[in-house]
Amino acid sequence: MSEKIKVLTAKPGLDGHDRGIKIVNRAFRNAGFEVVYIGNSMPEEIIEASIQEDANIIGLSILSSSYKVLIPKFLNLVEEHKLTDRLLLLGGIILPRDQKNYKERGFAGVYGPGTNLNKVIEFIKEHFKND
Repeated sequence: MSEKIKVLTAKPGLDGHDRGIKIVNRAFRNAGFEVVYIGNSMPEEIIEASIQEDANIIGLSILSSSYKVLIPKFLNLVEEHKLTDRLLLLGGIILPRDQKNYKERGFAGVYGPGTNLNKVIEFIKEHFKND
């Protein structure tokens, strides 16, 4: 891929735990990705921003149980707006049964605390190298 990989990251809802996403954003920038961080946003805002920014990747980070409402809503909007060509990544504390469901519905990766960011970056690079 000759153009820079563009990642839009957000914190769905009002979850104020943003240290992890800031670390992820820094790692992505250091890897050469363009990162657009929109902070706390509702699913509709995340979708709109990803369209406006023409992001290749949408990365969400959520550490509250509100993910059980916000992530399904986000996935419904991804389908509604035909954004299934975007690489979707989810980080946070997500129950294993929900992780499986979200992967089946379109997330390429669901990551928990302590995930090796180099492996995530390599996964992204491999995805775009093969496109």
